[in-house]
Amino acid sequence: MSIARLRRCFVASLVVLLFALTASAQAKPKGTPKPLGYALARHLDMAVAIDARSRALDAQHRAVGARYATSNSITPGSPYFAGSRRSNTSGNLVGLRETELEVGMPVWLPGQRDAYEDTVTAGLLEVEELLALRRLDVAALLRDAWWRAQRAARDVSIARNRLATARDIGGDMARRVELGDAPRQDELLARNETLAAETEFAQAEAATRATRAAYGVLTDGAAPDGTLETVTKDGAVDEHPALRAPLASLARAETQARLVEASFIDSPEIGLFGRSEQNTQILPGTDPQKTDSNTLGVRFKIPLPTPGRNEPRRAEAEAEVVRARAEYERARRIVEAEIKAARAAVAAGRRADALTAKRLAVADQQFELARKAFRLGEVNAVDLYRVRQSQLDAQRTRASASIDLGVALSRLNQARGYAPGL
Repeated sequence: MSIARLRRCFVASLVVLLFALTASAQAKPKGTPKPLGYALARHLDMAVAIDARSRALDAQHRAVGARYATSNSITPGSPYFAGSRRSNTSGNLVGLRETELEVGMPVWLPGQRDAYEDTVTAGLLEVEELLALRRLDVAALLRDAWWRAQRAARDVSIARNRLATARDIGGDMARRVELGDAPRQDELLARNETLAAETEFAQAEAATRATRAAYGVLTDGAAPDGTLETVTKDGAVDEHPALRAPLASLARAETQARLVEASFIDSPEIGLFGRSEQNTQILPGTDPQKTDSNTLGVRFKIPLPTPGRNEPRRAEAEAEVVRARAEYERARRIVEAEIKAARAAVAAGRRADALTAKRLAVADQQFELARKAFRLGEVNAVDLYRVRQSQLDAQRTRASASIDLGVALSRLNQARGYAPGL
């Protein structure tokens, strides 16, 4: 073999190896589970983006953050500019003119500026936690709408299966009646079942369209398809949004109480003024004398603390702290109870799901045996439809138990405070 041919073979083998490595790197292994909260995370972001309450809280967050401009200012209020002008109208001062100009500003009390900044920081944290809690509330709406849509879809599947089976049995009945192997009553019974199945299928389809439309309203058009979420692990209860929000409210109330203590009087004011006086003094028996003067001075105002001002403010701040602490303790009790109830519901849902699966397997076997017996003439149409009705009940119970288990798992995630984000 020539060297040129060997080189071509080597290059071709290298290219094949590179393609194989690239394909293996890009290929997803079979059975790989979807990421936690696959559909929920995407749809929740879409739902929060159009949620009115979330947008209002976001605007409130910006409004609270704007208060940092005050804490970063050298004065708690607005500086002021003042002035006056007066002239005499009688007396021994001729042409008296007095002009005064003043500039000043309120000043921070000791520790007041830091206390105010702490209230702004606590206020921002409170709004952020309220946003997280609202996201959890939107997740609850999304979960409920998702499972309503899934329940309606299962109903459509059962109704479609019922209709197909009714038409199949109806065809057998019609042929048997034509051959004289069955009475006319059996064909009417089959037609009645087919019409009932068609009605149920039409109603189920309408309900499915309605639930999918309702889900799309929440998510701005996303459809309830795919996998919603998987069960999360237990986390620290203190990380639950329903607890972080009242805890942030408590922290904000405590910082507000400290600000009230630091603001024991209204802000003092200090100003710098200048005065210009121009006049001519006339005394009996003397020549007129000019007595002009210019004055530069400092003016300040310090309010005095009084119980009438301070006691109501302290009482209101303390009451807010007590209220926030009580709300936190109440929320903690509720969260712990909801988690406990959700775990019990999941356990019950899993037992019911397993039992209904066994019941459906038995009902399917019964129906298959009944159909074979009907073809052989061993059972009549009434008995066949009685077994078929039992199978339909088992199918509906199985579908309901499966959806109920999904609802219970979602509610367990909800109780644990799981509201994912991308």
